[in-house]
Amino acid sequence: MLTKFGMAIRKIRIDRNMKLGDMAKGLGVTSAYLSAVENGKKKLTNDFVSKIADYLDLSFEDRCEIEDAATLSQQEFSINVKDEDSDLLRSTVGAFARRIESSDLSDEDAEAILEILKG
Repeated sequence: MLTKFGMAIRKIRIDRNMKLGDMAKGLGVTSAYLSAVENGKKKLTNDFVSKIADYLDLSFEDRCEIEDAATLSQQEFSINVKDEDSDLLRSTVGAFARRIESSDLSDEDAEAILEILKG
């Protein structure tokens, strides 16, 4: 799943008719690494964000946009549920993620869940 940062730089790349491989080569990284950064599978550093902004010679507005997107992306994390996990586990993780995303989970509820998980 693309991160906010991944969506922002992908849009810029596409607008400039630039392929992922070409951008990766220009940045001195592999295509796999750049793809993993876009998809949130590799940690995004502020240095790498600056390197991308410099490489793309971004305007002040575009630089601010990708820096903001990077900040949001650095705060995200994912939970991997495998195909072989039970339907109940997959449903539980999905329900929890939806509650977190909607900010509908009170601190008291989160504390209760944490206590259950600590067992």
